[in-house]
Amino acid sequence: MLKAGDRLFLPPLLTLVSFLIPYVLRSLDDNRLTSWHWVFGLADPVRVFAALTTGSALIGLFAGFFRWRQSLRGPLPRFRELASDCRLCPYVIFIVYVLCGIFFWKVPEVNIDASRYFTQAKYLELFGVRYFLSEWGKEVNAWTDLPLIPLLYGEVFRFFGESRFNVQLLTTTLFGLTGVLTFKTGQELWDEETGIYGAGFLLCIPYLYTQVPLMLVDVPVMFFILLSIFTLVRALRSGGVWIAFASLSIFCAFLSKYSSWLMLSVLPVTVCVFALRSEEFPRKTGLMRAGVIFSASLVLVGLFILFDYDVVRDQVRLLLSYQKPALKRWEESFFSTFLFQTHPFLTVFAIVSVYAALVKRDWKYLIILWLVLLVVILQIRRIRYVIMVFPLLALMASYGLRSVKGVETRIVIVLCALMSSLVLAVTAYLPFLQGLSMVNLQKAGEFLDRSSSPRIEVHVIESPEPAGSLRVAVPIMDIFTGKPLIVDERGSTVRPAAVAAVSPLRFTWEFRTPSYYRTAGGSTDTDTVAVISDSAGTQLPPYLVERLRAFRLVKSFEAYEGIFSFRTSVRIYERR
Repeated sequence: MLKAGDRLFLPPLLTLVSFLIPYVLRSLDDNRLTSWHWVFGLADPVRVFAALTTGSALIGLFAGFFRWRQSLRGPLPRFRELASDCRLCPYVIFIVYVLCGIFFWKVPEVNIDASRYFTQAKYLELFGVRYFLSEWGKEVNAWTDLPLIPLLYGEVFRFFGESRFNVQLLTTTLFGLTGVLTFKTGQELWDEETGIYGAGFLLCIPYLYTQVPLMLVDVPVMFFILLSIFTLVRALRSGGVWIAFASLSIFCAFLSKYSSWLMLSVLPVTVCVFALRSEEFPRKTGLMRAGVIFSASLVLVGLFILFDYDVVRDQVRLLLSYQKPALKRWEESFFSTFLFQTHPFLTVFAIVSVYAALVKRDWKYLIILWLVLLVVILQIRRIRYVIMVFPLLALMASYGLRSVKGVETRIVIVLCALMSSLVLAVTAYLPFLQGLSMVNLQKAGEFLDRSSSPRIEVHVIESPEPAGSLRVAVPIMDIFTGKPLIVDERGSTVRPAAVAAVSPLRFTWEFRTPSYYRTAGGSTDTDTVAVISDSAGTQLPPYLVERLRAFRLVKSFEAYEGIFSFRTSVRIYERR
């Protein structure tokens, strides 16, 4: 049996083991973006292991300090007493999260879904909120998206300028606030110690870092789901203005993403736990507050559906007829999500928490368990649809960690998991993502931004059998340049409706090039031409050869990782 002081040195050793075992089994990781099988095809495992060893050694020295202090003065005071005295905890958590997020801003837009959200946001920037809302699902192609997050991005563009930096500032801020909410939710349900460990464990998901810099909806949705849970708990306890906050938060979560509708099922569970099982306030009071909150939320939801009924109806049909069956083609195993993309320490303590809660008969635990349970029962095997559940998974791990004796040991465990996750994300995931072919659009956009030409002519050229329509590459390149683009898509391929309907990248074939790309700058006479194709070797059509007769090739961006079927390449031509 290990002594209390010796237990402090076990987590650093297990940290190295928790890397080596998944590394040996990396061929089993079927993640669609950062599979260890792909990541370590490019990353140097020796470098990663060396960084982990160094980090573990430093934490071991830290553990040695704890052991020395124990021998002189005994164990640390109760962590709750220390944490409650530290009013700066939320601010420290926010700053740490933001710094971690900023480090990954250099990642290119690796998911083609970003083209939709950028296009929707740009419509709002150019034509205003009224046009955006009235044309949602019409001129503003909505696919299966809900309007809140693109609206936020568009408002950022309108007030602060069309820049990826501004969007990343927003998503990173929401990421930081999610960390604060994780702490506050743990504090609200149990105590400060649970909240702090939960905030720490949320940073122990390497995959999550890759999503923070992207112009997608997943990180904002994670924030709004957790915000709705936290504000509901506060409203049930305190009433007053928190009732309005909770109603608005629920409505925002509802407008964020269709999959969030299922996740909002945690709210009735929360009401049952607090209003029916809690002795903090009369049951009648809790039920009345819950009734007001849900009634106000339903009124807002009803007005939205009434206003956009046809769009919502068509989107739900598409979700059921295409997206739901297609999920089986995009599945990722739980083994991948909870062993490779999540630090094993987090997963282990989340499992331990189930037993700990059963022993304590803690009904409040059901609030953080519910969504994780739904993911398992409904077999939601796509990590992007699980992101919104990660803060609750982190709180489960925090709850389970409380079963470990000794504050010092618990702190060392969280530090080891956090260090390991950051090292993996920085030394393996980051360089891998920067080597994907989507980086060509980023580099081309940045190059064009430095061009002296006031507007850029863009041609989309596709091979006979492309994986998806390259028309969606234009908005992604536009994210990285402030120059107006004039798009000529005569070289793009058209797919028959029956073929496009079953394509894994169906939305790319149904993507409509926005009208503003056909009228940018008014004139079509430009000194710079960009050609987007799936390979730099793609032959130019005769009309484009003739167009470029007075131009010379000045730059070619053609990085390719050899993994993904959707491939981009950009050639830049300037007038001689």
